[in-house]
Amino acid sequence: MLCGGLLFISIILGGFFAFRYFSLLYAMKKTEEEIREIQQDLTQNQMLHLPVPSLALGRLLGAFNKVLGEIREERMDYERREKAFQKQIENISHDLRTPLTVILGYLKMLKKHPQAGISQDPELADTLGILEQKAERMNALVNQFYEYSRLCAGDFEMEMEKTDLSRVLRESLMGNCRILEEAHLKVEEDIPQHPLWIMGNQSALERIFLNLFQNGGRYAETLFRIIVKEEKETVLVSFINDTKKLSREDLPRLFDRFYVQDSARSQGGTGLGLTVAKSLAEEMGGTLEVSVPEKPGEEETQDLLVCFELKFKVKGTCLQAHLATAGKGFASCKSEKSAV
Repeated sequence: MLCGGLLFISIILGGFFAFRYFSLLYAMKKTEEEIREIQQDLTQNQMLHLPVPSLALGRLLGAFNKVLGEIREERMDYERREKAFQKQIENISHDLRTPLTVILGYLKMLKKHPQAGISQDPELADTLGILEQKAERMNALVNQFYEYSRLCAGDFEMEMEKTDLSRVLRESLMGNCRILEEAHLKVEEDIPQHPLWIMGNQSALERIFLNLFQNGGRYAETLFRIIVKEEKETVLVSFINDTKKLSREDLPRLFDRFYVQDSARSQGGTGLGLTVAKSLAEEMGGTLEVSVPEKPGEEETQDLLVCFELKFKVKGTCLQAHLATAGKGFASCKSEKSAV
């Protein structure tokens, strides 16, 4: 009789503990699913719920919910500070643009005014030239800050239209080759002469190309290549340069705002050029990434090679007609064709 009672009690206790065990397993599984769902978007005011009654598990989930609340508060505070910071950049940039425009206007007018006697005074002419150059540099930096603040604030209205990327790239290279020449770089380009149509914005493309040229002029050691690779649905533009100023560890941070490698700080970079370029590319539905390419055969430099890859989807099928005759020698980050 006693043995039968003990057996019954053992069965009851075993069933109870088995039930609690599987209940806790179920609760842990549901909690894990909720955590994964919350991870997808921490901005939502989601909390963890107790799937089954459990005092210990309830305390644990309560602690998790407290941490989640603190994370959300910190995130909201960060977003408020970030918006205020961006607004300050925009306001400061806007306040500086007007006087800089006036200064540049007066400097240009003074250089052309016959009564100023600039042509008869070489020292004064040099001084005005330096002043104009520095003012132009400051104006470019202010415009860069202003563009960045507008992009971050979502206040950048971009009109998208059918745009010939190859034409814009060729014209941008010709218009800004001085940047690369002053850095004493060997410039090589492989740009198709036929149109490469994308849905984009010419002004935004020109800004992207300018920022990449300026980056090459700042960091490149001896060479700068532009290579276009045409594919069925995309066009890839690669900007390759060698460098001693950058390391592999720098590459993941090159698109971070205000990041300037220490060895290049003396050249006056703001650390916003690549950030703006990447944002503009994404606004047009493209991508801008950086990598270390494989060296094609016998490379003329032993320095680190850096490749910025700008990718866009082509518009329509106008590119396909050219693929049979143009593009045999194209290879992203691997080929070269002509020097300018």
